[in-house]
Amino acid sequence: MAQEVIGQIFGVLSTVMTCLSYQANSKQKILTIQCASIVFICINYWLLGATAGFVLNIVCLVRNIVFYFQREGSRLQLAAGILFATAIGACGILSWQGWSSILMIVALVVNTIVLSFGKPQPLRVSILFTSTLVLIYNILVFSLGGILNECVAILSSIVGLLRFCKKEKS
Repeated sequence: MAQEVIGQIFGVLSTVMTCLSYQANSKQKILTIQCASIVFICINYWLLGATAGFVLNIVCLVRNIVFYFQREGSRLQLAAGILFATAIGACGILSWQGWSSILMIVALVVNTIVLSFGKPQPLRVSILFTSTLVLIYNILVFSLGGILNECVAILSSIVGLLRFCKKEKS
């Protein structure tokens, strides 16, 4: 029981970091804050026994670190995106915990491809789709922190879209 409570607390900490990440105005800032969020959600999934979520997010942590150091417009961006999307698919199969795993695999593959483009605004748009899939996964594995995390991610992404859309019009 204590392990589950601690796991839920780490899920809430991930939520705080996720909310902050979508308000950042550059790819590097988004990725830096998301790395902290991923560490917390990995601990959450591990303590709740959600192996697929744990394994796939470890791959995403490595992906974010690699993407952080890539130059904008680099030819390697898309290649790295494809490589990490493939790794997520393979790790998803290896950590398979039933059909709920498909939700995480699809969400993280799409997120990885969009992230490889290097533009914050399309990433915010993709979060609306990918976070919905991860939200359903979190409901199925009963990660309260994860549920809250994805709800906040969706809302924060909408706020970021509106905020930066207004800036572009000004």
